[in-house]
Amino acid sequence: MNEKSAVNKGFKRVLLLPAVLLGTFLAYSISVFTSTLLVDIASSFKVSIGTASQLGLISSLIGLIMGLAMGAISLKFKHKSLFLLGIASFAVGTLGFFVAQNFATVLLFQFFIGVGAAIISIMSYALIGDLFPLERRGWVVGLTVSAVMASFVIVAPLSGFIAGIAGWRMVLLSFIFPLSIACLAIGFFGIPSKQSLPQSSKSLYSEAFKQILLNKSAMACVIGTTLFTCIGVIPVYAVSFYRIAFSVSPAIGGVFSSVAAFGGILGGVTSGKLINRCGRKPLTVAASVASGISSILFTYIPNMLISVAFWAIAATFASITVAALYSLVLEQVPSFKASMMSINLTFQNAGLILGLIIGGLVLNLDHNNFQLLMTIFGALGATAGAIVLLLAKDTCKTAQFESLSQK
Repeated sequence: MNEKSAVNKGFKRVLLLPAVLLGTFLAYSISVFTSTLLVDIASSFKVSIGTASQLGLISSLIGLIMGLAMGAISLKFKHKSLFLLGIASFAVGTLGFFVAQNFATVLLFQFFIGVGAAIISIMSYALIGDLFPLERRGWVVGLTVSAVMASFVIVAPLSGFIAGIAGWRMVLLSFIFPLSIACLAIGFFGIPSKQSLPQSSKSLYSEAFKQILLNKSAMACVIGTTLFTCIGVIPVYAVSFYRIAFSVSPAIGGVFSSVAAFGGILGGVTSGKLINRCGRKPLTVAASVASGISSILFTYIPNMLISVAFWAIAATFASITVAALYSLVLEQVPSFKASMMSINLTFQNAGLILGLIIGGLVLNLDHNNFQLLMTIFGALGATAGAIVLLLAKDTCKTAQFESLSQK
């Protein structure tokens, strides 16, 4: 069965894309929720803010481990089943977070949330590769990246509003948990059941990892993911930069963050057409360099509004880079798309951990030197583009060229 018929046959196509986008939105919503209400959560469980902030680190570590495990698991089970399992795990973790009476219990249910979010992230891209034709994948990946940015725009202010009225727990019960159940239902009815089952032979596991880990182009892409993900850590520190450099209030800092997130959404929405017009690899290279330069410049600009504009530009190009890069990653080893995205998620979480470590070291050792920090992040992002330029191949372009040569 060819790719187009796989999309058009046997299910309500209209529900497939909402299931993927809503799942991606949810996978990132919990991080936005905890960062927005970190002070309230820490106060409820009588722990320090620093201790409560480790929930994000736990999620990154779980994502790193799950990325390795899912490379094998995705070969044995249907991608739809795994996606639904991820949503169910996320929902259980969310409900457990809501009822938790001590921080130890929160850590337990954060494990369920982290596992669910990791599975959702991997399977969303695997389903895109399985069920959408090649010419539409860039567009869908771009929308998926926009769903990530939308979580920052929607979840942060909504969490603050609901928490102000009914407390932080009600954000989980009235918003995040119901959306999890809705996504479970949409995914169940909207994702086709009659997929070809991944093979379960043990030899296939080693074959998948062999094809990926020994593929210079594939490894260049995932190393690029690690380095560029450091730019994704910028929102953790950017509001603090504006509060210190321009003495803005937390509320104004939140507005600046939303402006940058809107830039990210714009980048994700437009990236599909850009991918088809420019190509995955050239767009990855150009956008990563542009994002890296903009990420450095916004801390050196003395005018606050122009600085925010450059942060938004950096976020726009960052989303374009992620959409193009992940589209490139998805096609590196066509026979093992889910395994490829699993390894990519592992390297992505390694990038998050690297970025957080760099951030802590630079700000502690050099007295809140945000300019140095953003220079490092921007340079790493641009380096990712250089690695892709020199070592990665666009397998789709190669296949098209070989096909034309045969003709």
